[in-house]
Amino acid sequence: MTKDRRYLIIGGGSMGKRRIRCLLAHGVPASDIRLIDGRADRRAESWQRYAVTSVDDLTAGWAWNPDVVIVSTPTRHHMRYCLEAARARKDFFCEIALSDSLDGADELLALAAEYKLVAALGINNPWHAAMRQAKTWLDDDSFGAPVTWQMVFGNYLPNWHPWERYQDFYDETQIMGVIAQELGTLYTMLDSRVAELYAQAQHSGALEIEGPDNLQILARTAAGTAVTLQLDLLQDRQVYGYRIVSARGVIDIELLPEARARRYLNASGQIDETRPPPGYSFEQAYIDEFGAFLACLDTREAWYHSLRDGVQILRCLDAVKASSVSGQRIVIGE
Repeated sequence: MTKDRRYLIIGGGSMGKRRIRCLLAHGVPASDIRLIDGRADRRAESWQRYAVTSVDDLTAGWAWNPDVVIVSTPTRHHMRYCLEAARARKDFFCEIALSDSLDGADELLALAAEYKLVAALGINNPWHAAMRQAKTWLDDDSFGAPVTWQMVFGNYLPNWHPWERYQDFYDETQIMGVIAQELGTLYTMLDSRVAELYAQAQHSGALEIEGPDNLQILARTAAGTAVTLQLDLLQDRQVYGYRIVSARGVIDIELLPEARARRYLNASGQIDETRPPPGYSFEQAYIDEFGAFLACLDTREAWYHSLRDGVQILRCLDAVKASSVSGQRIVIGE
């Protein structure tokens, strides 16, 4: 891995700090990392915890002449900073979702193609050890084509950032970001996009937030797989898992509270189960994904989750909002 690049991280919240840790884990020296954040406490923390220098505005960040830009801001700012990076011909890594609207998407696609940029959207779930094993099973002919894909995500919102009030950091783009990550995971695992969907969203009244605190999506991929996504911000005992069914068997994946993957094959009755090694944590998926990004910077290979997929996922998010209001099934355009 080339180590003489400068990495500019925009946003010093939980994800920005995680990206600092990812870079450090891959041997990038703190002197080659710089953080932009308007909050003095976050800038102080980046130095105290990681010895990473920080600045408070983009002008100072650009003056440092970075080689790579990492966008870890709230979703509503993603497109702006990705466009600024692309216009400056900088490779970039952006947290999913790519944006909260399609504004700017065409320009970003054009710039990334014209300048042959490494343009990466972070998903991380496909890099988890349990998901990697499941992907191997999915690609094995003995399992056959997936007929259904079911996902459940439940995580009590006040537990997301226990060090601060959820009312101070949460906005509706964050549950949409979880949906975007799940769609990105789906696309990576099944190599197929969502073609149509129906959604319903509710606010139970249990949380002081705008937008839904639980949401259900029924969808179909272009390859014909029936998809169910169930998300809520209410479960104090966090759950995160998948069930994939084919005519030949079943794959179950649990990411939280425990990590494991299990496969059953109908014809033989064979059961296989795998668990990550002792001490494995969810953080490792982020580190492994970032290692792949750093490798792409060297090889100039395309990122595994394309910007075009990211833009199509934005269309899906628009469809989720439209369907939950209209009660109608929405066909997703390309």
